[in-house]
Parts: sequence; C-alpha cells; structure tokens
Amino acid sequence: MDANFGEWSHDIDVIEKLKQFHDAATKIQDKIKHATDPTVYEKLSNTEKIECSLLMSYCLNSVFWMYLRTEGIDPSKHRIKQENDRVKKSMERAKQINDKKTIMPHINKDAAQRFVRHGLWELKNKKK
Repeated sequence: MDANFGEWSHDIDVIEKLKQFHDAATKIQDKIKHATDPTVYEKLSNTEKIECSLLMSYCLNSVFWMYLRTEGIDPSKHRIKQENDRVKKSMERAKQINDKKTIMPHINKDAAQRFVRHGLWELKNKKK
C-alpha cells in the first residue's frame, strides 16, 4: 500500500504542477491579448508606444530563449543573443532620450517675448 500511495502522491504533485503551469500560461495569454489590442495601443503616447514595442520584442525574445533551452540548444551561441543585445541597447537609448526630455529646460515663449520686447531699443521712447 505504501508503494501505491507514493506513486499517487507523485502523480498528484505532477497534476498540481501542470495546473499551476496552465494557470500561468493562461495569465500570460491574457496579458498578451491585452498588450496587442489595437485600441489600447492607439491610446498610448509615442514614448509609450516605443516602450511597449521594445518590451514586447524583449519578452518574445526571452520566450524564444527559454524555448531553445528546453530543446537543449545553448542560446548564448544562437543568433537570439545578438537580437536580445540589440533590443537592450535600444531600450537604453530610449531611456536616455526620455531622461533628456525631463532634464532639459523648457522655454516659456511668452516670457521670452517680453524679455526681447523690453530689451530692444526703441527710438520713440528715447525721444520722450
């Protein structure tokens, strides 16, 4: 009886792991459906669209990396490594550009016009 119970408990563990895997896969599928919904994408700003596209590229490359691992292929020797590096560099570049926008001072046009207008020499005012 102990031998059968050990087999059953092993089967129960496997079934539980498969259920967890199925739940995780379903959650991922739902997130991908939401992320690829055109109505959601259209509402994003250009910066958010760039971030979304880069993140999707990185995620898909990572999933493919995991697939290669399950097939017994070393991904570090596969072309996917170069692609992941390229996407990482693009993500860093997008972050640098976004950081420059927040750090860069913005000019108040109205205030600049007032400074220029009052700083110019006007002949009429000098005669008075």
